[in-house]
Amino acid sequence: MTTVQASADRPSTDADHRLDALLLERWERDPALPAIVSGETVLTVGELRERVLRTAAVLRAHGVRAGDRVVIHHDRSVEFVVAVLGAMFAGAAHVALGVDDPPQRTLRAVQDCAPRAVLTNSALHDRFSDVPDLVVLTDEECATYPPTLEPVRDASYASDPSADDPVAVIHTSGSTGRPKASLISHRALVSRIKALQTTHRMDERDRMLHHTVCTFDMHLGELYWPLLAGATVVIAAPGRHRDADHLAELIRDQGITTVYFGVSQLELFLLTRDPAERYDGLRQVLTGGEVLGPELVKRFHSRSTASLTNIYGPSECTIYCTAWVLPRDPDLDTVLIGPAIQDTELWILDEKGTPVADGEPGELYIGGAGVALGYLNRPELTAERFLDAERLPNIPSVSPQHCRLYRSGDLVRARPDGALEFLGRADRQVKIRGIRIEPGEIEETAKRCTGVGQAAVVAHGSGAERRLAAFVVPEEGVAPGSLPSSVREALLTWLPPYMVPSAIEVADELPLTPNGKLDRRLLETWAAKRSAESAPARPVQRAPVGESVDGDLDADLDVESVVSEVWCEVLQVSEVGRDDDFFDLGGDSFKVLRVVETLRERLRADIPLAALLLEPTAADFSEELRRIMAHGPTD
Repeated sequence: MTTVQASADRPSTDADHRLDALLLERWERDPALPAIVSGETVLTVGELRERVLRTAAVLRAHGVRAGDRVVIHHDRSVEFVVAVLGAMFAGAAHVALGVDDPPQRTLRAVQDCAPRAVLTNSALHDRFSDVPDLVVLTDEECATYPPTLEPVRDASYASDPSADDPVAVIHTSGSTGRPKASLISHRALVSRIKALQTTHRMDERDRMLHHTVCTFDMHLGELYWPLLAGATVVIAAPGRHRDADHLAELIRDQGITTVYFGVSQLELFLLTRDPAERYDGLRQVLTGGEVLGPELVKRFHSRSTASLTNIYGPSECTIYCTAWVLPRDPDLDTVLIGPAIQDTELWILDEKGTPVADGEPGELYIGGAGVALGYLNRPELTAERFLDAERLPNIPSVSPQHCRLYRSGDLVRARPDGALEFLGRADRQVKIRGIRIEPGEIEETAKRCTGVGQAAVVAHGSGAERRLAAFVVPEEGVAPGSLPSSVREALLTWLPPYMVPSAIEVADELPLTPNGKLDRRLLETWAAKRSAESAPARPVQRAPVGESVDGDLDADLDVESVVSEVWCEVLQVSEVGRDDDFFDLGGDSFKVLRVVETLRERLRADIPLAALLLEPTAADFSEELRRIMAHGPTD
């Protein structure tokens, strides 16, 4: 039997496990401390409290009550933070939806979670105009209300507010084509914040960077953890969470001490900065979301005195459930995900639900205060993934607070000291640059596309080069030639860019295994082979195209053609249209770096990374390059 356990004394009252009670107590202590920094704006604790309570008052005046859900549809900003906290103080659970997601996906999420209200700004207000009986409130409307500390308790509660009331809804990809929405309780989130504070303490002298996208549960840690600790939240500019230059500037100029980086983002950050640049102002860095390699750990340790902690945990278990502080070991060869954090119990079971022998691989089951309440409006799926311990008769009885276990689908094995080694997925779920994706959701969406009879999606490659590929079988009578472009166009209206396959291939039929099942391994082989075949040959060495034969700048240079050529090389596509978006074509942070470095050489221009991040279409990016070449980069 293999069990990995950690526990902490549980508070005696629900108030100690509710975020509203804890925040009010914290805010009353230090109203003059800086709470949020965003650009030139500095919001004190007292000012934040006033704006949050005003927003809560507006929501309750418009009928929001305990147990309701409120959609937050803001760019990363002070307004986003205020909206999240205001919904919580109104007794609701917030549902953050990315402003860059396709409108149809946003509206499907709204339909799925049935919110009582939406908090947004005037520019985005009309996105919800077709949803009947939905209260849509803007910042301007909220500013007209006085802040009042109205207690959450009302007729909608049979008893006092509970620590088990939901406080956040986190959407993740679903295999049936419908995203899953995990219900996170006050108790779960408070448990995780206390665990972070126990091992990675922050106080009034600390500053934490908030740059994680709102659809990833780490944004909860980036907000609630520093605010409860008395530290300051420093907000990265909207659209610049991929911009290593911007993040490095914030870390340096704003005195950031604590930051979370996804593994790929950490690697990109180190690659794009001067190798001599150090980050000793950082005190602690957390990373996770993907497999962390020992070489990246060594590179980070060579650039900073900060601690580096690898954290692991699905959204269904609230931010994380294991953690491992990376040793400064020059011979490190394996990066572990660590032992259980406090108030968490882990079981490693075989296919029959029996604990495996020590050191043997098995599927990880997670219990404890951090486990979500289940999936919103998905009772069958909740019953499948969130198991009462009594349904696992082969394990010993567990403590009352750990009586529900989440079946993670992740394969692990335990080391003798209790630290876990991550071995991969037991199901089809994949991670692309740290984002959990169910290929089944993309397949079901592709089948809705006109002319598609069958569809299959697989992942191929590894690390930063891992990609999604789709294979579609046309319906009878449909010409196959135009199908890839039409499917891509349709998927971009229904799915976020990171879920749109970088390659869409037409197949006469989908291959089957001898027992009649879809042969996904063969599809993965096809995808990898076709990716290699479609890669353009490495261009021959030549003088930078920005120079004429005599070395002078070529005034007639067609920048757009150069951009198209470089994009084709880096993205491994045959052509690029003027209105094509770099990220829609399969671009990512690493490819941004490769494009910019190549263009710096060919155009002999000082091109900042932000140029492509902020102007991702070929035409707009080319125009920005022409401006840079004429006048230099803007500070």
